[in-house]
Amino acid sequence: MAYKKKHTRLPANDNAPIGRLYSPEDAADLLGIAAQTLAHWRVRGCGPRYFLLSARCVRYSEDALKEWLSSRSQDSTVEND
Repeated sequence: MAYKKKHTRLPANDNAPIGRLYSPEDAADLLGIAAQTLAHWRVRGCGPRYFLLSARCVRYSEDALKEWLSSRSQDSTVEND
C-alpha cells in the first residue's frame, strides 16, 4: 500500500528571521511565471535569491521575493539597460 505524502502548510510567522519559505512552484505562482523560468534564472544567477536546503530542495524566502521584485521596479522604459 502506497502512502500519499501529506502537505501541511505552516502558518506565517512574522517573528521568524527569514519569513515564510516558498517552493519554486509556489514562488513562481506568486510571481506569475513558470516554475521552469525560476529554474533557468537559478542557473543563470539572475533571479531572486534562494536557499538550497539539500541537493534537490530549493526554497525562496518571502523577503527575498519582495526584495527582488522591488529591485526590478521601473518608472519608464528609459531605465532599461
